[in-house]
Amino acid sequence: MKKFAIFFIFCTYMGVVVFSQNSNNETSNTVNIPSEYNRNALSVLVLQTNSQYSNDLMAASGNAIISGKFDDNSIELHNIKALSNVNNIQQQLVKGQVVNQIISKWFSRDTATGEFDMMVIHERGMYNATDDEVREASASKIGLASLKDAGESLINRSYVLVMDFYDIETMRQVYNKQDVRKKIRAEAMNKNYQPVRRVKTGWVGNVRGYLYKINFNDSLINIFYNDLWIYEDDDEETKKIKKERFENSNFPIEFVTQVSGKADGSQYKAGHVMATPVQLTKNELFQKMINTGLSSCLSKAERVLDAFQVKAPVYKVKPISSKVGKKEGLKTDQRYFVMESYQNRKGEIDTKRKGIVRVKKVTDNREVATGDQTNYTSFYQVAGRKIEAGMQLHQKNDIGTGLSGGVSFGEIGGGWLKLEQNVALMVPGSADIGVTQLKLFGSMGFENKAYDVLNEGTKYDITFLRWQVGISKGFYFARNFSLAPFIAFGSESGSNSRMNSDLGLNSDDFIGADFFNYGISGSVNILHFLQVYASVNMYTFFGYTYTKQRHPWDYGKFNGTNYTDVFSGREFLSIDVGGRIEF
Repeated sequence: MKKFAIFFIFCTYMGVVVFSQNSNNETSNTVNIPSEYNRNALSVLVLQTNSQYSNDLMAASGNAIISGKFDDNSIELHNIKALSNVNNIQQQLVKGQVVNQIISKWFSRDTATGEFDMMVIHERGMYNATDDEVREASASKIGLASLKDAGESLINRSYVLVMDFYDIETMRQVYNKQDVRKKIRAEAMNKNYQPVRRVKTGWVGNVRGYLYKINFNDSLINIFYNDLWIYEDDDEETKKIKKERFENSNFPIEFVTQVSGKADGSQYKAGHVMATPVQLTKNELFQKMINTGLSSCLSKAERVLDAFQVKAPVYKVKPISSKVGKKEGLKTDQRYFVMESYQNRKGEIDTKRKGIVRVKKVTDNREVATGDQTNYTSFYQVAGRKIEAGMQLHQKNDIGTGLSGGVSFGEIGGGWLKLEQNVALMVPGSADIGVTQLKLFGSMGFENKAYDVLNEGTKYDITFLRWQVGISKGFYFARNFSLAPFIAFGSESGSNSRMNSDLGLNSDDFIGADFFNYGISGSVNILHFLQVYASVNMYTFFGYTYTKQRHPWDYGKFNGTNYTDVFSGREFLSIDVGGRIEF
């Protein structure tokens, strides 16, 4: 009973925590959101520190790979020296004239003459334009020139991300710490200590990301064109003055948000099944750390910053489709809220959430729109009500993790807890597996049940513990209902001190076996992140059994008997029921 109490207390606690998080951020059906989405431009800098790996990070800092979702505003400066706090970094960005370099990139500035041109502005303005905007502009008097000039407004969507890497450790240090913890646990439980397998080399660490935005507003644009832009009819003295004036200018930049995450610069050792064909060099591993840190920071920023979240209209509904794709950084199984505009009692235009969809198949729209796009990104609905064309898609990333818990009925029963992860949302950067609802999961269960062990006429109250890992593929057949066939491999053990004594085992021994579990699960939404969950399981145990001293890979039969003969009939059908939370 104590174990059951701990189990349900844990489930309740996790439910309250996740429910509270979702309640604060996502449960409100009525919100105000912008209806437009424009591309952002990004520059990435690495903070210089006094750590022993500072030189390695600086050498790799120029290799940041900026996602295609952003216009690449990479500049010659790749790192900056400052204290790891908002104000000092901001001061150093201004002092180092980082904004000047970014504006120079936008306006293709010639460093020798100080002259600017509009080529990049026009190119990015056209690339940012949607298919519908191109079609409308083509029919207007102003024409496509208006879309080119619209690139000017994109300058004010220029961001600078400064990354501070800290607590960097070698994989050897990581493994040593794991060994210490594992040894302490083994001694406390009077078990044999086994060192962790050291399968990786390289470095891992943490990263803080400081995000800033250029404040290139209308008044500054006027000053720029009047006082800094060099025109053909300017005399040589005026050109010289304007050139020097720009080089001595300090443009404003403002702090937006701070994010944090993990950075991984490790690799599997040669010979491991997951190892790359050629081992990466030290510099390449630190480049990997830079880019995993960047991906982690941007993923967090997308969750908290509205300007980084893609917004687009629903173009059609069979299937649900929109004219966004790889240009906007879409990936399989990204989550989007579908919003509908309406007029409230005060006569104001407001928006209300109508449903939740996920990306099914991403179209490649990485080209300048022509006005005749025929390929669309398709979505599938996972929650909510009927969706109609013209409603608004609003990116709302989640981490793709599900936590389930409940009870089992059948010969294999008791309580259970399951943790699953959407594979598509595990892949960092712009990589995309292209498969929806593919999930890896792990679960554990426990049960107290009386058995006539070996059918010898004596019943014991057996404590069963089991674990399993597996993979599932989900399908949404209706807006609020899903099914997912699955297959898993696991192990179960049963123990009772009196039984152990009668069978000549040690008091803390167990009798165990491995099994395959396959079946199908289903869920029905209560809220978009909370479901009623059930699954039908078929357990098939391997013929051999083992004890604590006889490990699973040391095959044999306990007393020459199969596991299902030791615990008669313990296999086949079992039904799980419970609840599930997604976050």
